[in-house]
Amino acid sequence: MLSTDTHPDILTRALHAAHSVVLLTDPRQEDNPIVWVNDHFCRFTGYRREEVLGQNCRFLQGTDRNQSQRTLLREHLERGEPASVTLRNYKKDGTLFYNELYVSPVYEEGELAYFIGVQNDVTAREEARRLQAEREREREVMEAIEHERERFGMDLHDGLGQVLAGVRMMADVLGRELEVHAPAHAASAQRINALLANAQEEARRVARGLNPVDTAPEGLCNALQGLAHQVRLSGLEAVTVEAHIEPVVLQDRRHARHLYRIAQEAIGNALQHAQPRRVTLAFQSEGDAIRLDVSDDGAGLPEDLAEWINRTPLQVTSPDPLSKSGLGLFGMRFRAELIGATLRIRCPPEGGTMVQVRLPRNAKGKAFPTLEAAE
Repeated sequence: MLSTDTHPDILTRALHAAHSVVLLTDPRQEDNPIVWVNDHFCRFTGYRREEVLGQNCRFLQGTDRNQSQRTLLREHLERGEPASVTLRNYKKDGTLFYNELYVSPVYEEGELAYFIGVQNDVTAREEARRLQAEREREREVMEAIEHERERFGMDLHDGLGQVLAGVRMMADVLGRELEVHAPAHAASAQRINALLANAQEEARRVARGLNPVDTAPEGLCNALQGLAHQVRLSGLEAVTVEAHIEPVVLQDRRHARHLYRIAQEAIGNALQHAQPRRVTLAFQSEGDAIRLDVSDDGAGLPEDLAEWINRTPLQVTSPDPLSKSGLGLFGMRFRAELIGATLRIRCPPEGGTMVQVRLPRNAKGKAFPTLEAAE
């Protein structure tokens, strides 16, 4: 058995060879200065050894002192206890890194002589956590926006819509009375009635746009049929819009709402970017899943771009590369992952593009992809 008592340099060489930052501080001296660092400390932080020795470890924090874990660390050191904290530190060139620090006391003849600290760079993990929290906030904002759209649409339909219906009935009664008692003014009443009818229909149209999926189990099917009809009426005479909608029952309104918005975005992308002659919207059951397809016969995407899109996950880096595509892909993929669905872009042999969404019936969704790649 090799003994460090007989080979004292073995331990030093081992610590210098380590790929973790290791340092010693001396609490017997004022301000607990650093008295030893291994070679990796210098390689990683960019500081020369002579720039470090004699300083308190807090110099690595620069001016970033508002960190709650600093207080926790100080309290443990004052009691001579081990500590484990994560701090924001900075290299000599100013680069931020997250320092997972483990500190243990070292005793000589029963008295506290040193603290040994081992530092691990966990920047990727902490950045992933931060960005995951941002994604969660984005999810909450998106859900809140959809909820407010839904609420406002219902208020518009049930409030203003009903008021307009009531006023229109009164105008109709007034028009009939004028035909009897003042025929010269009956035409004016008819014009008022026609204007009220237009206002009522406009209120309905806006309400449907804000809250396109009703509460019925078949609400999504009705909404998708309505979306196709709306596109047909949009004045794009050169584009044929087909809808193949099976009577699929979807109980979860949150799932239905996001699938509708994905279909809406995909059709909008096709009309704006692909110059198609035909756009097809399909919604059907597929085994233990539900499938939504939006396809077109337009210009299509380069096959290598489609493959890149499909293999590129929503990143735990910012900004997300899909958000730069300009095709609404980030929003569609984000909505799909929120409800536990998968979204793929396909380039059929006959040309054009297909956006395909597959939603397992038992899907629960998630806030954002896991952090395994960042650990």
